[in-house]
Amino acid sequence: MPASVITSLFDPIDLTTTLALRNRLVMLGMTRTRAENDGTPTELMAEYYGQRADAGLIITESTSVSTVGRSFLTGPGMYTTEHARGWKTVVDSVHSNGGRIVLQINHVGRANNLAFLPRPIPPVAPSAVPINQSSRQIVINIPRVTPYGEPRALDTEEVALIAAEFAHATRLATMAGFDGVEIHADSGYLIHQFLSTNVNRRSDRYGGSAENRARMALEVFDAIAAVNGPDYVAIKLTPGWTNNEIEEEQTEETYGCLLDGIAARGSIMFTHFYFPNLADSALFRTLRHKVKGNVLVDGSLTTEQYAIMIAGGEADLAGFGRAFIANPDLPGRLREGVPLADVDYATLYTGGARGYTTYPRASQR
Repeated sequence: MPASVITSLFDPIDLTTTLALRNRLVMLGMTRTRAENDGTPTELMAEYYGQRADAGLIITESTSVSTVGRSFLTGPGMYTTEHARGWKTVVDSVHSNGGRIVLQINHVGRANNLAFLPRPIPPVAPSAVPINQSSRQIVINIPRVTPYGEPRALDTEEVALIAAEFAHATRLATMAGFDGVEIHADSGYLIHQFLSTNVNRRSDRYGGSAENRARMALEVFDAIAAVNGPDYVAIKLTPGWTNNEIEEEQTEETYGCLLDGIAARGSIMFTHFYFPNLADSALFRTLRHKVKGNVLVDGSLTTEQYAIMIAGGEADLAGFGRAFIANPDLPGRLREGVPLADVDYATLYTGGARGYTTYPRASQR
């Protein structure tokens, strides 16, 4: 592709007064199941993320804020000091290679595989609405996956405790040296479950109206922002997406309440939108106008389409996922027009270095 078409992707940007990026290319969070069984990041993970530090910004894979919030046995956590120490090796690797990295923090709610726990603990959700047992079959090559259990509905008072877990993870992220955190409020996980209308059947202050369904996300945001300020925080949203059997009515109203609430709290690092049909989404354009500050777009567009959105002011950052898996030097390849390598899907979740840190840079081929 002509380099002139995608020039905007390589413009530097200051996300905050203390966080400058050398380009607009963001490596999206992607689960790879390479942590220890207790969720502690490994030296292999430090090598993997360090290899991809050419990105303007790296968003880590989904990282749980509690044991009950975990989904996979070898998925990472951020709720113990050992987790933070492990993540510090990852952060140091990225920083030593000139990159910037934020921690994506999450609680999966009812989408939990708890078979690895020493004693059975039911998953939690806004309401006791399980995921269809057969839906687990769509997950390929992730080890130790079991059917979903029926979740326990959170008590009203427990919601504040969940928010406190997110704040604790943020304090640990600060200890590890992260450049910020991203709230994982999408993909059918706990915060998204509160935003939904099929899983959230509550009649208390967290259910019923669009404003109430957005309340939990805002309380999580407030708890995190209290640690280092709102500009240390980003949030990922997938309005209308049905992943993990989520259904949403009043989507525009619910996300409008959430975005208005965030805008009233000051300037955040960025708002991350994923839309499967981003190019044709009127909802994205409606919600985008409610955002104060930077917008990261993610929606399987071509490189040229992302560049056009940035050049036209519709977005500030462009997210790339699997392309970064197989191409650790993706920014350089795009700039120079070097063909991209293909992902080995058989090794996405299998553990070990193969298909993780073994993809060569173009200069090594």
